Amino acid sequence: MSTSTDMDQPKLSLVIPTYNERGNIIQLIDSIIENTQSISTEIIIVDDSSPDGTSKIVSEYATKFPLVKLHTRERKMGLAGAVFLGSRIASSEYVCVMDADTSHDPKEIPQMFRLAQSGFDLVVGSRFVKGGSLGTQPFFRKMISVATNEVCRRLFKINSKDVLTGYILCRRSVITGMPTHFSEKGFKFLLELLATRKNISVCEWPIVFQKRLDGKSKASIIEVFALSKLCMRLLFHISLKRGG
Repeated sequence: MSTSTDMDQPKLSLVIPTYNERGNIIQLIDSIIENTQSISTEIIIVDDSSPDGTSKIVSEYATKFPLVKLHTRERKMGLAGAVFLGSRIASSEYVCVMDADTSHDPKEIPQMFRLAQSGFDLVVGSRFVKGGSLGTQPFFRKMISVATNEVCRRLFKINSKDVLTGYILCRRSVITGMPTHFSEKGFKFLLELLATRKNISVCEWPIVFQKRLDGKSKASIIEVFALSKLCMRLLFHISLKRGG
């Protein structure tokens, strides 16, 4: 990651929502720095007042690397909302969104960035194109992921193979220009983006979903309900637009 002067205009902003990721976040930041040596980059951590002290260790780290920036929200307010906020305060033309639990490998960032610079509005880190996979996830979790993803694709007539991944790189305006923020308190911002911005150019880059380094997955039945609610709101929104 280029850090020649603090005044350099970054070319890429990493937006990373965190909640109780103390055991993962520093290793992730180190890996991002290692893999983005050729790209002037800022790393924006949006932490929802993690009780495990995630924001404290990020704040201490940022004293050594000024391009690591911390924004702390007052309570747990939703991953997608953190993505929207991080994208608004980002200072570069391109943003990359990834999970804080090390499930998304930073080595993919340079190629995803090159694809975006070649003209694609959105590059999706896809688990379902050739070369991508769900990694070592348990078989049952894999089946749920595949089935849920396929239902959402068909429901909204989206051509992209992976509509629920949390790993993307895009022009900042693609996110800041979203017409709705129905997913704000949930997780699946990409589905909302693809369902409401059908005119953008999309490319999928294969990724292998990595095993979480530390802590427990935040996936739960609450996420299933949140996704169902999101789908209903999006369908209603789309039907209103067509009716109008």
